[in-house]
Amino acid sequence: MPTGNDIQCVICRRNLLTGEQAVTYTEPRSSSTVHVCSLCVERAEKNGWQRHDEPVPLVIPVESADRTVRTLKAQVNTLQTQLETTVERLEDTRGNSSDRETEIETLAARLADAEAEGAAVRAALAETERRLEQLQHDVEESQTAQATILRARRRESDEVYLAGIAAEVFNRSPQAATIGLLVGLHGTPTVRIDVIGAALPRPVLIAFAWGERGRDYRVDIDLVARRFDLVDLVPGGDGRMVERLEPLQGNAEWVDGRIVTAPAEPTIL
Repeated sequence: MPTGNDIQCVICRRNLLTGEQAVTYTEPRSSSTVHVCSLCVERAEKNGWQRHDEPVPLVIPVESADRTVRTLKAQVNTLQTQLETTVERLEDTRGNSSDRETEIETLAARLADAEAEGAAVRAALAETERRLEQLQHDVEESQTAQATILRARRRESDEVYLAGIAAEVFNRSPQAATIGLLVGLHGTPTVRIDVIGAALPRPVLIAFAWGERGRDYRVDIDLVARRFDLVDLVPGGDGRMVERLEPLQGNAEWVDGRIVTAPAEPTIL
């Protein structure tokens, strides 16, 4: 069965490291099954390749240890047969008893040594299997964590999803009350949410406008670290507004004291 070193990513041509999990796809043009490393998964999916549900299994060989145990068992059986034969000869011929007894003692000692060595090998094999199970567990945990990180990074590239997260962060903050006071004074504002730049954490700008004046906030989002930081971009934080150089085109709404995005806001788990 294949190990990590036997699997090559069909996209980057890199041999996978031991313990590194490959993802199986069907390449549409040739209908053949190919392996892709975790770093190239996004490229494979952009190419329209069909992903298989079952991952490439991680197999760690223990054949060498099994072969050693089988060999030692065979030696023990051979020595046991030789001992039984010697005892039968001693029963039939009482002559040279001293030499026979020495031979029996020698064979018995060799048998005891072989049994002791077999027990040591079996103990070593059990420890190896325990370590392999722990390694398998560690690999599975690492793969789960890696999948979580990749899923979060993919979500961070979805601007609609990030806009909904930013709106919910703002709605839960004390700044929502500040906007509520301004609404009471100036009416319902125009609201716009924009994802700006590609840096991590992803910055999302939330702007409010009442005619030519308004307030601006920024929400910094890192889904992997689960950090959501709201920054007031208008100095003072006391409800004052700044002049706008051009009209604000809204893409969200202020409804019942909170920002509402379309089609729906995601939930921060």
